[in-house]
Amino acid sequence: MEPIQPSANPLQELQERLEKLGIDGKSAGAVDKKDFIKFMDDNKIRKPELVVRFGQQLLKNHSSFLGEDEWDMREKVLIAALDSGEYKVAMEMYGSLEAKFSKPKGEPPSRRLKKLEAMIKEHNGAYDSATKVYTDEILQHDKVNPSGFRRLYCIAKAQGNYSDAAKRLNYYLKLFPGDIEGWIELAELYVSVDRLDFSKFCYEEAMMLAPQDYHLSVVSLSLSQKGRKGSVKNPMELARMYYIQSLELAPGNTRALLGLAMCLRALKVTPQTQNLFEWTEAEIARAYSKAGPTGRKLLGTVRAALKQ
Repeated sequence: MEPIQPSANPLQELQERLEKLGIDGKSAGAVDKKDFIKFMDDNKIRKPELVVRFGQQLLKNHSSFLGEDEWDMREKVLIAALDSGEYKVAMEMYGSLEAKFSKPKGEPPSRRLKKLEAMIKEHNGAYDSATKVYTDEILQHDKVNPSGFRRLYCIAKAQGNYSDAAKRLNYYLKLFPGDIEGWIELAELYVSVDRLDFSKFCYEEAMMLAPQDYHLSVVSLSLSQKGRKGSVKNPMELARMYYIQSLELAPGNTRALLGLAMCLRALKVTPQTQNLFEWTEAEIARAYSKAGPTGRKLLGTVRAALKQ
């Protein structure tokens, strides 16, 4: 099956899909439930309680429909159950997976099972034991296993060892530089220890990979450095630069267009920036007009805000 394209407004679409399924989902079909869980995966939406709810329904009532996908679904439900504190559900899923994938004595153990075993240990606070599984039983045999490296980072962070967590995540990103979520996690980690300079670099890396999603984070950090030693005198200038860069990478991005227009207004439109401002207004009008009656209705409000 082809991956679902990321939604332009994932949270709004999630709500629409949830309303279609119904809160309990009991009357919805198997295809809709499976697509709903896949939609959350593809759009990186973390709602573990929904995965547990609809995943359990699929496993209980539609196992023949799932076929071999049953085991992937059990793994998703296990991880989501740990995330939402439903330990009994997690252990039920683990029991099924263990019965399916356990190897005969003398054969190398399933790394898939070992990872899940270690995650359960993490959930129970047995961090040393979980670390041993990741290092000795997973990474020892697969030195570039992404899941192993990510879990070691999570353990360090859970223990409050942010320095070690940053080292582990930096090492992971050297091996897997295309992991957008990894860059965002590292950026947020640096924000938590007030290293905004490092955080901005991480957001810039994420912006290069997905400019439509992360330019606002870069701008936000740029503005938050106002008044800090060594920062630019006018952070609006820096914000304007990032909005322009975002539009070069993702032409037509409405949020970037609005941000650029607001920056130009805040900086006072000059003869040198008049053409840029007029172009930005025209692009905003085009974008909202394409959005149908609702977009055209909002356009008047947007134009009024830009004139304030």
